Amino acid sequence: MEDFEKYLYDIVKLSDSSVRRILSFVVCKEIKKKEFLIRPGKVGNFIAFVNSGVLRYFIGKDGSEYNIDFHLKFTFASAYSSFLTGKPAIGFLQALEDSQLLILGKESYNELLAENIEAYKFAKFISDDYFLRKCKRQTSLLMDSAKDRYSLLLETYPGIEQKVPQYQIASYLGIKPESLSRIKSLT
Repeated sequence: MEDFEKYLYDIVKLSDSSVRRILSFVVCKEIKKKEFLIRPGKVGNFIAFVNSGVLRYFIGKDGSEYNIDFHLKFTFASAYSSFLTGKPAIGFLQALEDSQLLILGKESYNELLAENIEAYKFAKFISDDYFLRKCKRQTSLLMDSAKDRYSLLLETYPGIEQKVPQYQIASYLGIKPESLSRIKSLT
């Protein structure tokens, strides 16, 4: 919890009273490798701060998995569209290693927003982070070579190669694992 508290002060830049209020709502949850937090058809009714571990958000289609996002230490994880709309998620949120999460439920989130204007700063921080990562990835998929997409991945998620299997990284990049091996051999 100390890391999250420090994060709220140093990165999000919240006041002491706002940090204390947010901390009063979060619940610590330990999850095991391969455990799912969200599955398609279920509403994502929480946002999680990854205190330790790694998660992935992916969709399945025709027996294949397509990685959409990774959530490493000190990032927020959710089926964010589902969280915002209250509609069922279309993907899976799964732990790639044993992880510790700090969970903020949707009702608590809404209560924070209703009582504290500074909570909007916290909500905007989360929203901006999701939006910017999504935009960077979409633009990269359309504009960049596979090698450039790989470089962006390494920049966006430092240390990801030690935590995520190569075939999942290849899926995120929109390439085959063999192509990722070739790219890595050229760098």
